[in-house]
Amino acid sequence: MQLTTPDYVVLIVEELDRALRFYTEVLGLRLGHRSGEYAQLETGATRLALYTRSAMSTILSKPLHAPSSSAPGFEIGFKVADVDAAFSELVARGAAPAVQPTDRFWGQRTAYIRDPDGHLIELAQDLRRR
Repeated sequence: MQLTTPDYVVLIVEELDRALRFYTEVLGLRLGHRSGEYAQLETGATRLALYTRSAMSTILSKPLHAPSSSAPGFEIGFKVADVDAAFSELVARGAAPAVQPTDRFWGQRTAYIRDPDGHLIELAQDLRRR
């Protein structure tokens, strides 16, 4: 067996409608489809999906607690042409700012916002292409 490109990543969210509004209206992603407590966004080869905590709790047969905002388990990263412009635009649309745009030693300029469930979203711009 060999694993290759991830097919999809699922974010566990408290309220699907609230999360969908954020990902479609604030981030501008397109809804691929929705079925009950699950929704999938059109994000290319690796799709991004949203699934409610209560539905996942049922699947796993145990209660699930929301993660602490001070202990994120992962981030979702999006490449952008201009981090400063993207960060400003997304914050103006209602995204919660987490980290202002900053040049990183590895050759990127990055910034972080949070979705309504507290998930970290990184915006990354390659500086070597300037």
